[in-house]
Amino acid sequence: MRPLPSLVVLFLVVACGGTKAPDSRYPARPEGCEVKLFHDSPSMPSDNLGPVMAICSESVSDSDCLRQLIDETCKLGGDVVWGVPDKPTKEDGKNLWFGRAAHTKTAAAPAPAPAPTQRTPR
Repeated sequence: MRPLPSLVVLFLVVACGGTKAPDSRYPARPEGCEVKLFHDSPSMPSDNLGPVMAICSESVSDSDCLRQLIDETCKLGGDVVWGVPDKPTKEDGKNLWFGRAAHTKTAAAPAPAPAPTQRTPR
């Protein structure tokens, strides 16, 4: 039996963690949506949505392949992708970009003030 290339194994490992249902708070966004990219953790509170990756041939520019990674983030409803390396991993003639999709947490709206109580004269 021929062993699986490590790129396929990596994909299977990442995919195994991605079987949960999408977060209903953050519906899918269209390709080309605006996403903030971080090499480390995001600088703002965010909800983690899951792993994303883009696999491109070496003939595809890094910026175009990163756009594919960002579009994967959009599909998950994210506006942040973090943990993205400075350079792609190279494997079997392909460039691999990976990261974690997230969505910025919004501040919770303050609870409405209770209605004033009316007192009836006695």
